Amino acid sequence: MNKTAIRLVLLILLLIPLSIYKVSGAISDTSYHFLFELNMTKAIQDGFFDPDSDQVYVDFDESIPDLLLFEGSDRVFSGLIQEGLDSGATYHFRFRVNDTVFESVNREAVALPGVTVIQTWWNDEYLNTTIFQLSFTGIPDSVFNPLLDTVQMMGDMTKWEAVELERIGTSYDYDITFHLDPSILYEYIFRIKRDSVITYEDFGGLSRMFLPPPDTTITVVQYFNNQDTTKILMTFECNMTMQEQLGNFDPSSDFLDVAGNFNEWGAWDLLFDPYNTGLYTLSKLFDKSLIGGPPIEFKFRINGSWDSAELDSLDPRSYILQPIDTNGNPNTYVCWYNNQGPIIPSSPWASDLFIQGLLEVKQILTGSYLYHNLSGIPEGTSLYKWYRADSVGAVLEAIDSAWTINYTTDSIADLGKYLVFEVTPVAAYGEDSLGLPVQVYTTGPIGNVGIPEWLRNTISLYPNPADQFIICESAFSIDRYEIYNLSGQPVLQSGKVAGTEIQVEISQLPPGIYLFRVYTEGLLPGNKRFIKR
Repeated sequence: MNKTAIRLVLLILLLIPLSIYKVSGAISDTSYHFLFELNMTKAIQDGFFDPDSDQVYVDFDESIPDLLLFEGSDRVFSGLIQEGLDSGATYHFRFRVNDTVFESVNREAVALPGVTVIQTWWNDEYLNTTIFQLSFTGIPDSVFNPLLDTVQMMGDMTKWEAVELERIGTSYDYDITFHLDPSILYEYIFRIKRDSVITYEDFGGLSRMFLPPPDTTITVVQYFNNQDTTKILMTFECNMTMQEQLGNFDPSSDFLDVAGNFNEWGAWDLLFDPYNTGLYTLSKLFDKSLIGGPPIEFKFRINGSWDSAELDSLDPRSYILQPIDTNGNPNTYVCWYNNQGPIIPSSPWASDLFIQGLLEVKQILTGSYLYHNLSGIPEGTSLYKWYRADSVGAVLEAIDSAWTINYTTDSIADLGKYLVFEVTPVAAYGEDSLGLPVQVYTTGPIGNVGIPEWLRNTISLYPNPADQFIICESAFSIDRYEIYNLSGQPVLQSGKVAGTEIQVEISQLPPGIYLFRVYTEGLLPGNKRFIKR
């Protein structure tokens, strides 16, 4: 067996307890683990690390033995500290190659209940390469003189310490290179230093912002104070508040860019929302030769993908640059993403569907939903319909005369069946007053009467909203659990579990609202909604 195969077997054996723990085990107040996932891709590409002959360790300052990491997929080396950690204690460490080569980054982690996952790259050097190029072309010598001045940058990538940019030959251009974490939104600013006098860029108290593209080498060309006598500034403003309400855009994880004929339909020109108002902006310099000339054409995209671009199958937006007049620079383009805004007529829609009530015979069930209309038109007389089905996704059987928001379950026809609530939202007035019908299933089949409501298990979930995992605390021991989407379809089901507190991995679920349901023998199921970010 070769060395790589041995490492793979050891890694599998090492992580088996973790996989059992994360899916079905109860969390103990005395159980603390560190899971290290170190990406060595760049170190390997740079020739610094040979995965066939070198080894990488976690080296602790505290009295914890060194941890050897084993290679998994995608050049990620992993290892688990399963014991020896004290609750709430802070541990300091660095990664080490072989016996003597340490990274220059000092790291720390706090021991918390459960598994703390530490994901990073060797020396915090990521595979992507970002070259920030700052140009002083067109700036008079009275403002900047390359013989007297130095150019500096401060930001998150420099821990807000001033670092100097290097002059490119004898030009008026300067650059600096970073390997940045593609999951971090970086803020930064440039400044000029002449002797003891420092001149900062002035954007009204705002910093520049940049989100690095993963696995990419990119040059970001910028101008000090966004000024160049040979260019004219244009500002793009795109309102995303309606896309947030529609669930198409999550400002905590998604980004917005503009792709057009000025950047080969897909450069990394990002818009940012510095005031958290939902209005995303980008200021970009264009050659003055374009004033009054051919139009600038463009579309906005979510996450840099044409699959989520606006104005699908429609012509791109266009704008003709205007000269500066007595009122200043008029070149500002303002719009709503996909032209979906409150002043634009649109059809209503319904979301957050849910069925309230006991899933038993002779019980009243009530359909629940949220009504939306971008034009601000209130809800009119929406249409309701109930169906029954043998299972989720099976053929629906319309229930006669079930045309109201409430439905009383039948003791014979509904027993053992799933019920479906359907709403077709209707606006009170307007040309597009009728929306599309949407449906939701009950979270289980209809059962017999017999277990009183007060014998229902009660649960609490945290964190909520959640990203990677969610913890469920129950009043009674949990036998198994299920997670449903808002359409009533199960998206995650467990096997046999035990304990009143469990941790469940949810990183694989797409963002949205879900129902967490637990089962305990002799009790009605416990239900709780949560948000996956």
